[in-house]
Amino acid sequence: MRLGLKADNLLERVADWLNLAPKPLAHAFFGMMASRTLMAGVRLGVYGALADGAATSEALAARLKLSPEGMRSLLEALIACEAVERQRDGRYRLAPRSKRWLDPRSPQYVGAFLEFNYAQWDWWSQVEGVVRTGEAVDIHGFAPEDPRWRDYIHAMHQLARLAAPEVTSAIPLPRGAKTLLDLGGAHGWFAAEMCRRNRGLKATVLDLEGSVRVGRDIIACAGLSHLVTHQAGDILTSDLGGPYDGVLLFQVMHHLTPAQNVALLRRIRGALAPKGTLAVLEYLREDIQDPSSSAPLIGLHYFVTSGAAAYTPAEVEGFLDDAGYRIESSRPIRHLPLQTLHVARLD
Repeated sequence: MRLGLKADNLLERVADWLNLAPKPLAHAFFGMMASRTLMAGVRLGVYGALADGAATSEALAARLKLSPEGMRSLLEALIACEAVERQRDGRYRLAPRSKRWLDPRSPQYVGAFLEFNYAQWDWWSQVEGVVRTGEAVDIHGFAPEDPRWRDYIHAMHQLARLAAPEVTSAIPLPRGAKTLLDLGGAHGWFAAEMCRRNRGLKATVLDLEGSVRVGRDIIACAGLSHLVTHQAGDILTSDLGGPYDGVLLFQVMHHLTPAQNVALLRRIRGALAPKGTLAVLEYLREDIQDPSSSAPLIGLHYFVTSGAAAYTPAEVEGFLDDAGYRIESSRPIRHLPLQTLHVARLD
């Protein structure tokens, strides 16, 4: 996936081709405004209100207790972001293509992730200091009762719901598999989907206490506590137990250094049954010589928030090889741009 600017007319296209317009300014200014506009739509309740039906800006302002002028300005900005449409009668509605993502009743709703962006906005406000010193923002270091855990894990859960059927259908477990370990699995949704696909399978999610508290509630609300159990601990130091027929290591590597990744993979060897399956889902960036997509932005994000990186496919394959695994398959995930699933077994 590549981020870019789209010219609205011939004059703008010519200006772009001749490099007459300052693209860095446009990216910085309009990117900032678009992000915050979409975030405000969640926090101010606009999407939920429009999900009930089209309405005038005046009616929305009165319902949401917002200023009429501010409401109209926000709605017009949301049109520019392709989240909202204005009908011929002057009323506003959720744009058809965005309704599945912004209607709170939709199973594909991503409002929690947009709300979580307020925390991420704060982390990114520290990017200059992190680049200067190399000391990352510790996004996993806040107390278990900190409300940011709830925002964080619910945001990740919403992304997991989108991709879980595609991801889990591509992970073969040994015949008659009974046990699964989900390392850093937070919400436990991938583990739950694995259990629903494999009769008799039970899963354990090992993650930090703040994450576990939220994930346990998510699984309980879904009525899946009989399949998925949460256990508080540090995946780098806690006893992993086992042997397990399968281990999930999803979106963890980018939080760790290369040495930590290899060490963790070697610890997983001791917890994996001889014919067990290791599945690794990870954001991967292109080779550094061809940074043509938005993947390098993800890399900087992980440096800011974990002091690590978005690794290349070759780097992840190297971690697995160094730890004694044989990769059986690799595939990109359509529902999670930039993410790749590796399925591996003991070599």
